[in-house]
Amino acid sequence: MKSLVLAASLLMAGPSIVAALTGRGGVDTALWHLALALVVSTVAGKVLRSVLTGYEESARESAREAQLEEARARRAEAGERRRTA
Repeated sequence: MKSLVLAASLLMAGPSIVAALTGRGGVDTALWHLALALVVSTVAGKVLRSVLTGYEESARESAREAQLEEARARRAEAGERRRTA
């Protein structure tokens, strides 16, 4: 996750960094843009992780409920077969 945050931050602050390296922009501005990009990327990563974690838990719970329902249906079907036999 850290490498993704760093890569996204560098990508977002890239134009300011290039401007500072070529002399068309200030180093202070490039550093501010990099710091802000790091903050934004970190917050976005945390939000995305929490959303995906919630989705995964919901999917697991749904699958577990489907398995339980299938097991109940099998038991009911087996009980019905015994009654009719």
